[in-house]
Amino acid sequence: MNIGMQTKPIVVVSDFGYIEGGAVAVAVKTALLLASKGRKVIFFCGEGPVCDELAASDVETICLGMPSINSNPSKLDAIRKGVWNTYVYKSFSDLLNRNDLKGAIIHIHTWTKVLSSAVFAAATEKGNPVLLTVHDYFSVCPNGGFYDYNEKRICERKPMSGACVCHNCDKRSYAQKLWRVARQAQQDRWVRNNRNIHYAFVSEYCRDILIPFLHSKYPYEVLRNPVDHIKFDNSGTQQVRDRFLYIGRISPEKGADLFCEAVTAIGARGIVIGDGEMLSDLKKRFSYNVEFTGWLKPEEMGLRGAARAIAMVQPSRWHEAAPLTPLQMLEQGVPCIVPDCCAARDYVIEGVNGLLFKTGDVEDLERAMMKMLERPLRPKPKILSDEVYYRNLIALYENCL
Repeated sequence: MNIGMQTKPIVVVSDFGYIEGGAVAVAVKTALLLASKGRKVIFFCGEGPVCDELAASDVETICLGMPSINSNPSKLDAIRKGVWNTYVYKSFSDLLNRNDLKGAIIHIHTWTKVLSSAVFAAATEKGNPVLLTVHDYFSVCPNGGFYDYNEKRICERKPMSGACVCHNCDKRSYAQKLWRVARQAQQDRWVRNNRNIHYAFVSEYCRDILIPFLHSKYPYEVLRNPVDHIKFDNSGTQQVRDRFLYIGRISPEKGADLFCEAVTAIGARGIVIGDGEMLSDLKKRFSYNVEFTGWLKPEEMGLRGAARAIAMVQPSRWHEAAPLTPLQMLEQGVPCIVPDCCAARDYVIEGVNGLLFKTGDVEDLERAMMKMLERPLRPKPKILSDEVYYRNLIALYENCL
């Protein structure tokens, strides 16, 4: 191992200090894992509170106590700071001026909801090595998903081209889309066109979509996310696997409606674990054969979902960069049915631990589900080691130096 790497501090950067989503969960786990190995780690975030796991660890946390774009009571302030946050720029610059952080590795996970691209600017100007874990498509795409929320399909327009700017793909309004374009134009200097950023893509699928639009002088690496291991408590009972399982946000891009339609069409039963904008409508249409549980704690998911699942279905309509739920299910020996335009396909071996279907095609999803009913799969549980993630992470840090 590089001797310098053994002593280099690491600054993990995240919009939130609490676990607001999968990307922040990975940021928190990364900081905790590094600290557990004796590394000097600073966790820099915008909105608090800082989660208990970080607060009880050896990680030094710096939380600016700022509201996110969505929680800011002033819309004008949110609009301005969402494009460029001057306070974040100054705070992060001041942090990097500390004598003990000279040359620290800056590992950025999320920045679009609180911090803005100001963190990239400060780190680049100070000459610190920057590693960006790419959890989504915000590095190049204004709405972050290469997805048209109005047409409910993957968007193939070149990001920030005339066709992109003139088309309303935003779920809220065209005015919101234009604000996102302004934000993207500001951040392109410090992210997309910044040749000094090291990239760690969470999947080969995500990498292959993004690299045509990026301009780093360094190799584009893949760093698969660590999995938040969930041990389902099945209370020693043997459940009958008699229904299909959906876990996630109940929204059009996630395909919760496709799941319910397919389950109903083949005369099967389903469980939907999650919440979101489509919940009320789907409950009205499908409650006679689909159970809607809302969000459940991990320890509740065993008897309510995983232990009873014929398979977990990930019916996303968009380019999921690295969904963690299929990995968590496969760890428990639950087979997965996933779309072909989604990074989850990298985990699934057709006919061994799951099946693929054509993205957005409810009839092809029905075919896959019927096939699973006729020939059920029972993959062996396989726990993914955090140690592998740690070793790969340290290798990337060494490359940054």
